[in-house]
Amino acid sequence: MEALVAVKCCVAKGELKKLLEQTQGGVPWVFQEVIEGGGEAVTPQMYTDIGQVTEFNYARQLAPNFLDEGKLRYLDSFGEKWGFISGNSASVFVDNHDTQRGEAALTYKSGSLYTLANIFMLAHPFGYPKVMSSYYFDEHDQGPPGQPVHSDGGLACGDGHPWVCEHRRPEIANMVAWRQSAGTSGLEAFVASDDGNGIVFCRGGAACVALNRGSGSWKLTAKFTLPAGKYRDVIRAADISACPVVEVRSNGSADIEVPSMSAVALHLGATESSSFIITV
Repeated sequence: MEALVAVKCCVAKGELKKLLEQTQGGVPWVFQEVIEGGGEAVTPQMYTDIGQVTEFNYARQLAPNFLDEGKLRYLDSFGEKWGFISGNSASVFVDNHDTQRGEAALTYKSGSLYTLANIFMLAHPFGYPKVMSSYYFDEHDQGPPGQPVHSDGGLACGDGHPWVCEHRRPEIANMVAWRQSAGTSGLEAFVASDDGNGIVFCRGGAACVALNRGSGSWKLTAKFTLPAGKYRDVIRAADISACPVVEVRSNGSADIEVPSMSAVALHLGATESSSFIITV
């Protein structure tokens, strides 16, 4: 069971703790919305012993590195060194239901930059990532569509439909299994391109990713921590068997071409022989 508790103006810490202790079947998984800034007396650190807390500074500091050219290179130290709360306590996101109508610099309206930032979030070890799933809107207070997501025998998602369904995009959805393969492994083998628009990194010996924010494709011989073998680039399609194969040699090297504003992602759970379709 999952629960969101808006803390800033609603529930005192002591009262919230008592409330959660009364739940039957154990304490539910909780993430608490605590908005930091503006001299607020309530801070995220005050609530981390109860459960995970939203780290709003994550999106605020991540976005400029995707919006401006040449800044992906600086993400090698992204995390607690940037002044965030502990990664074990942080619930992170590129945007949420509130910020996409206000402060968020990256939303579905940002196109491929938004998708690329979500790929990074799911690949990076810091925090517990939450993927947005929303509907198209033109006005701040615009309510949800009257048409259900599941309607007329199909999905009302994407261009020409009222729902965005960011979580269904193959580039984002397939990164969930990538993150599961990575487990709790930390960041390894971080390398940036000369212009700073491209980065490569791995998580243990289980998962590796290359991101390209540049305007042209990026060809390179990457050095991965994966065992020698043939892997599917899971960014390309919902059907894993339709994803192109990348061969990692015995020395960990692999020749890849990362399309502009996109990524290449490999993990142990998606090899050449893999055949499954991601459904969300």
